[in-house]
Amino acid sequence: MTELTLTRSPEDRRLYVLGDIGSLRFEGLLSRSATAEGGGRSWRFARRGVFTARAEAADSAGTQVGEFEAKTVRRGGTIRWRNQRLALRPASAWRERYALADGEHELAVVDGKGWGRKPVRVDVDDAMPLDPALLLFAVFVVRGLADDASGTAGAAASIAATG
Repeated sequence: MTELTLTRSPEDRRLYVLGDIGSLRFEGLLSRSATAEGGGRSWRFARRGVFTARAEAADSAGTQVGEFEAKTVRRGGTIRWRNQRLALRPASAWRERYALADGEHELAVVDGKGWGRKPVRVDVDDAMPLDPALLLFAVFVVRGLADDASGTAGAAASIAATG
């Protein structure tokens, strides 16, 4: 397993780097979209929907190459990447940690913390090389799920304190 951390660039607060895999530059209101770069290529990732967690990925030509659809009842969901259908399933009951899996084989474990200098940590299975864009997309999705969870927890705490 290789451990990677999504780390904010000291020169640019919107730019985050994932080791030698690539980078995410967050844009827009509440960072609901990002430009990803890696291996000389670029993609655009965007979160969609108000009541459900969805995300889409497009290549530099604007062709959709991936999407994430959350489960409606439980955490996690499905990532469709080109011709693959992968599961993003909870890997912890207490944290925003998800396993990116192809059937029973875990390709990566992504641990999201939301905002900060190091918002995501990733453990990647060295035996199965991943498309850098797919890994960056999974990181983008989990960071969004962690943001949503921390926002929900913050709202619940605020209601409890004022209730």
